[in-house]
Amino acid sequence: MKKRLSFLFQEGLREKPNGVFFVIFTIISISLSVFELWLGSVGNMSPYAYAVVFLTGILPVSFITTRFSKTSTPVLVAIDYILAFLVMGAGLHFILKMDVLLSRISGVDPLSLLDIMSGIIILVAVLELTRRTLGFGLTLILLVGLGYTFFGHYISGTFGHRLITIDHFIEEMVFTTNGIFGAPVQVAATYAFLFIMFGHFFQKAGAGQFIFDICAAFMGKKVGGLAKVAVASAGIFGSISGSPSSDVATTGSINIPMMKKRGYSPVFAGAVEAAAATGGTILPPIMGSVAFLMAEFTGIRYVDIAVASVLSAILYYLGIYFQVHFRSLKLNLVGLPENEIPRFSTTFKNGFYYILPVIALVWAMLSGFTPSLAACIGIAVTFLLSFVRRSTWITWRHIIDIFTDIVYSIAPLTVACATAGVIIGVINLTGMAGKMTSLIFTMTGGNLLLSLIVSAVICVILGMGMPTASVYVLVAALVSPALIQLGMDLLPTHLFLLFFSALSAITPPVGVAAFTASGIANANPIAIGFQASKLAFVGFIIPFMFVFQPSLLLQGSIVEIVFTAITAVIGVYALAAGYENYLFNSLNVWKRIALIFAGIAMIYPSFIINIAAGTVIISIVINDYLAKKKNLVINSQVIEFE
Repeated sequence: MKKRLSFLFQEGLREKPNGVFFVIFTIISISLSVFELWLGSVGNMSPYAYAVVFLTGILPVSFITTRFSKTSTPVLVAIDYILAFLVMGAGLHFILKMDVLLSRISGVDPLSLLDIMSGIIILVAVLELTRRTLGFGLTLILLVGLGYTFFGHYISGTFGHRLITIDHFIEEMVFTTNGIFGAPVQVAATYAFLFIMFGHFFQKAGAGQFIFDICAAFMGKKVGGLAKVAVASAGIFGSISGSPSSDVATTGSINIPMMKKRGYSPVFAGAVEAAAATGGTILPPIMGSVAFLMAEFTGIRYVDIAVASVLSAILYYLGIYFQVHFRSLKLNLVGLPENEIPRFSTTFKNGFYYILPVIALVWAMLSGFTPSLAACIGIAVTFLLSFVRRSTWITWRHIIDIFTDIVYSIAPLTVACATAGVIIGVINLTGMAGKMTSLIFTMTGGNLLLSLIVSAVICVILGMGMPTASVYVLVAALVSPALIQLGMDLLPTHLFLLFFSALSAITPPVGVAAFTASGIANANPIAIGFQASKLAFVGFIIPFMFVFQPSLLLQGSIVEIVFTAITAVIGVYALAAGYENYLFNSLNVWKRIALIFAGIAMIYPSFIINIAAGTVIISIVINDYLAKKKNLVINSQVIEFE
């Protein structure tokens, strides 16, 4: 019996279909991609309408690309196809009746039996696909939410709520933008899809090799050059892909084996890749899909979010870079051989035009174009530039491959967004956000710092095995009201939650990026998670700092921002040396502790604190440098004597 029910706790088997169903999958992928390009460039539809159209394509694709269980049988495969046709039929019913659905008044105009049945099919499909694509963790959260919705009126006191009927629940979840077809799916159907498409075109045009070669030309000669190249390349691709796990799978398949070959341990190699890929979510100008969700939730312009994240993202990657540097010094791992390092002048001359799509993308967003249109412009520029060289031409065959790859890769993200929409709907229907605020206040006594710590822990717990976008959506709905009620501004509140939602991809025990890296590195995923969290230490510190000091978000005078940037970089350097237990020599315990505490103090923008901490850091650096010189002199004398 246990064996029969074990499938409930497992994800399904992800694979592209074969035969006639691959043809169907390809047709849906092409149709959806063309629809998205039309919608992003010249199309005009209501958010509810394009969300319905998008899910009508994605949900059937999800069923035929994610099997019922890891061990599939002909009967179960038949069930997959039946469910795919059922959910597509329900979606087509919504599309054909769209004019009526858009003009009806919720709670007043009645729904037909066919309407309700179609709504139930879509809701059940989302629940089952959540189990298949995201595992039992998020499915359990969804089931608990549904149980609370229907039985919460039996609870007395603060956490009780009024009776919610099934008809009312279905209407809210499926026939309004308060549930499945809400903001998360709308973002997946516009910004996320098109920016992922941009990334695929960018890579297919040959930009991936150009980025790797440029990074190698800059950093290849340095100590630990290969690991530093991995940090830069994984970060850049992570910003475009918006998925730490898929970025690790893409760039890590090259970077991790090469790092292991050069002498890095499997755990460290996997951790470098996982930490760098995870940081892509906070790295402008693209920041994956989560920043677009934040823009939808808060009403803050995406450009303002990206600008506010610049310094924090730079500090995050400097933290990883410095730790890689000190680890490489400690292990005496030199740079790449001269014959493996591409010449910068030659590389830039042959591929400088790959910078143009990114410039076009940034220009479009700064000029006030919608992010969707900006992505379309970037795609068009990339497509045209692919014809500069014969070897990088993007042909019709390549375009079809891109379209099928996008739909295949975005299906789990879309399911996660649909699930998040249901959970948000449950939160709104039951008033859970206000109750969560009361719970946080009870736990922390209204203390802001304690509330931030609790919020960070909630992000990490909810992020166990979940995509970053889903984690952010949940905490934005549940936790942000409490922090704002404590007096925090909107931007730092949501950036704080976004940072910790991203970091949940590497935090043990279940960090999706760490688990992906472990499969490539052949190392323990928990060990990789701990090492990646250590490499990403800045990401755990900076959000607490910018809540109290907005200059870290580039808010304030030029003098304040410059001073903050300089002291923060020094602090990150000191922290990295302390964590790696190495500067110019191995450090004793007191120097190490002093560097860690002084480094944290330097990141906090306070003139008096920074002067005191800076004095400590400079003293230790000079002392360790002189000790190294003294050791070199002694060693040379010993050699001469011998």
